[in-house]
Amino acid sequence: MTLEKDRTLFGTKVINYKTEKLGIVLYTWTNIYTDAKIPFATCVDEDGKRYNIAMDDIRAIEDLDDEELKELGLK
Repeated sequence: MTLEKDRTLFGTKVINYKTEKLGIVLYTWTNIYTDAKIPFATCVDEDGKRYNIAMDDIRAIEDLDDEELKELGLK
């Protein structure tokens, strides 16, 4: 299996909903399971640690409204 990395979102600041911490997207890719294709992102967290996460579990900071930013302590 060849992993095709898409760097279109490189550098996008995201909120990780599992940890409620900020991260930055390095690249995205598709994880192919037996019956599904699930989009994933490889990100780096505030401590410089790299992690893989399903795209459904992150959201770009620029897509959050003021109320959501306030709830997360980002505004």
